[in-house]
Amino acid sequence: MTYEAATNSQFPDSPELEGKLVAGKYRVHSLIGSGGMGTVWSGVHETLGNKVAIKFIRPQFAAAKDARKRFEIEARAAAKLQSKHAVQVFDYGVTEEGLPYIVMEYLDGESLSDALIRGGPMAAHEVAKVIGQAARALGKAHAAGIVHRDLKPDNIFLADNPENTNVELPYTVKLVDFGIAKMFDEPLSADGKANPMGGPTQEGAVIGTPNFMAPEQLTIGGAPTPLTDLWSLGACAFAAMTARIPFEGEVLGDIVLKVCASPLPVPSKLNPLVPPGFDAWFARACNRDTSKRFQSAAQLAESLANVCGTGRVRTATLSEDQVQYAIKPVDPEAQAAADELEVPRSMSPRTALAAGLVLGITMMIGFVGAIAWRDKQMTDDAMLKATSSASSSAPITSATVSAPSVSASALPPPADAGADH
Repeated sequence: MTYEAATNSQFPDSPELEGKLVAGKYRVHSLIGSGGMGTVWSGVHETLGNKVAIKFIRPQFAAAKDARKRFEIEARAAAKLQSKHAVQVFDYGVTEEGLPYIVMEYLDGESLSDALIRGGPMAAHEVAKVIGQAARALGKAHAAGIVHRDLKPDNIFLADNPENTNVELPYTVKLVDFGIAKMFDEPLSADGKANPMGGPTQEGAVIGTPNFMAPEQLTIGGAPTPLTDLWSLGACAFAAMTARIPFEGEVLGDIVLKVCASPLPVPSKLNPLVPPGFDAWFARACNRDTSKRFQSAAQLAESLANVCGTGRVRTATLSEDQVQYAIKPVDPEAQAAADELEVPRSMSPRTALAAGLVLGITMMIGFVGAIAWRDKQMTDDAMLKATSSASSSAPITSATVSAPSVSASALPPPADAGADH
């Protein structure tokens, strides 16, 4: 649904509502869109001057109980969902002529469907961010007990973002058209299951767009659940990545066969530029076994971001998934020895503080002692040098010892000298 000015000639079966004052405060301006059950007009709040979009049910459906119920559910579901990634509802009521209406925020931009028709497949990183923003709104819807039931590229709106407040994209993704949403009362019943509000869907009826509906929605008795929305969101990601409808068919029976029984399409065969791992991601998102699908919108979006390289950690590709790891059993003797080791107890904060103080004081004492020892050594060395210097400056005198002189005549004569005389 593109919010652009249109003329009644484009939608000849649309009622003439231009200039009408609704609820005494909303002035209807031009026709901007038309759907199966209703028409959408631009308008303005007479007092505040705010631009709004006003959706009216078609006159031929105004008296139909089911149509009015769906219209009311759309208003209540969108009003209950408080998310910047879902269209905001401001008012709901019935005109004097008996036409139910919904007053919503006015959106400039285009649907994901129009963007793909105009520009072809999106880049992987952009697909991840578009689906990620849609998943945020979807996650809040599921938490509030709302199942959209008709997620498709036409209902994912890329709203212009002139203030550029969205750092991820130049536009803001908005989920629109909750006309066939299923709402559930809260709290849960005693058996743990949600209680239907009594929506307009009758037993055996197929409501939605079959190309983007989960297999369980296309079978009799298939109740809508959050997992059916996740299937549809996965199909929207396929369309964004390939600019193709995942399950095409000329007639309803052909589409149902492809959704429920035929092999799933392989995205990389339609667009070789899809990132590694996207084929496996799509196979999980649209797995016919609900237990093997992603179990939440957040899980689906996070996995897609990883595959497309915009997440915190990139997931393994198909080739990387083939790596196997063997876990060896622990040796019993080694385990027994490890069990006998005493596990050291951690210190309490007080003990740790005391130990730190003692260590600090010990280090300080050692430091002071080292300084004192160094000073003493320096003093001793200085004194030794001074003593050595004094000794070397005194004169050295030699002592002379005189031996007594002895006269030769004083010596006694030899003993044999007198005998000769």
